[in-house]
Amino acid sequence: MRTETHAVDRQNPTSLSFGRINPTWLGTTCCLLSALGYSAANVCLRQAAALQIDPAWVICIKEAVAVLVVGPWLLFRVMQGYRFPVTWRGLLILVVAGLGVQLLGNLNIQWAFGVVGLAISMPVVFGSMLIGSALIGLLVFRETLPPRSMLAVALVIIAIGLLGYGASRADPSQEALPAAAHLPLVLAGIAAAMLGGTMFATLGAALRHSGQTGVPVIVTVLVVTGMGFLSLGGISLVRLGPAQMAATDPGALGWMAASGVFNLVAFALIIKGLELTTLVHANVLNVSQAAIGALAGMVLFREPHNGWLLAGVGLTLVGIAIFRPPQSLAEEELPVDVEIP
Repeated sequence: MRTETHAVDRQNPTSLSFGRINPTWLGTTCCLLSALGYSAANVCLRQAAALQIDPAWVICIKEAVAVLVVGPWLLFRVMQGYRFPVTWRGLLILVVAGLGVQLLGNLNIQWAFGVVGLAISMPVVFGSMLIGSALIGLLVFRETLPPRSMLAVALVIIAIGLLGYGASRADPSQEALPAAAHLPLVLAGIAAAMLGGTMFATLGAALRHSGQTGVPVIVTVLVVTGMGFLSLGGISLVRLGPAQMAATDPGALGWMAASGVFNLVAFALIIKGLELTTLVHANVLNVSQAAIGALAGMVLFREPHNGWLLAGVGLTLVGIAIFRPPQSLAEEELPVDVEIP
């Protein structure tokens, strides 16, 4: 039996060979499938928002899927005697970042889905994540941005303004959201999506630090999703109470659980994609979610749209496409911007 077909050069993860399959093409496929998986998860979350399910309860169930899958596997490994190289400082950083991205990120984005919809929320989330990543690189890691990246940030800022203006001028006959034609609520929804995107950028910085200190990805997944399950589960218990939580419609629970399954599969795919292709390539493919989300919102949920909104979405995609991280980031093999919603 030939075992060398699937061998991996530890110094060069892209050396993985799958017979005659080009690793770069395989990595590209994984990244694209990951984007589709994340988009499917967002569609499920948008449906839960349309059913007016409490946002904290929705995210709690979504994160519970990863906890129930990853937790037992990690426990099994520990019982076998394996010790994961995690320092208390690294664990604390992950816990704080996890709480931040859950309470200020995922919770706000889920609320924004029900206020301004997918078509606006997803470009705003990714645009804000891009801006936040650039600022963190400048302020925390002392990095500089190339001119084209500064232009990308400027385009995204303009695009977010266009999205807000377009949402406030949505045709009342197209209204499929409670925020339509109510400017303060529209602005609040956009602000919530912006904060969510910014928190994802912060999580990216925490992931970078964890990767540099040798924290296994699987541990990171458990800690971040575990923080969501525990914190949002507690909030749901206070808001809804055990009886109302248990009485959740099975159909709604199905949408919530499906979002968690799609999210976990997408995360596994992006990790494999990062092993087989470059970080910049993987992230550019992954942010195609912004376009998919905008299209899904307009087609599947009949969210309001007009020229201003379409211009904002288009400008956001242009900014994301031309953005390039500093050279020091582009050369790293760490999943800096891997999303763990």
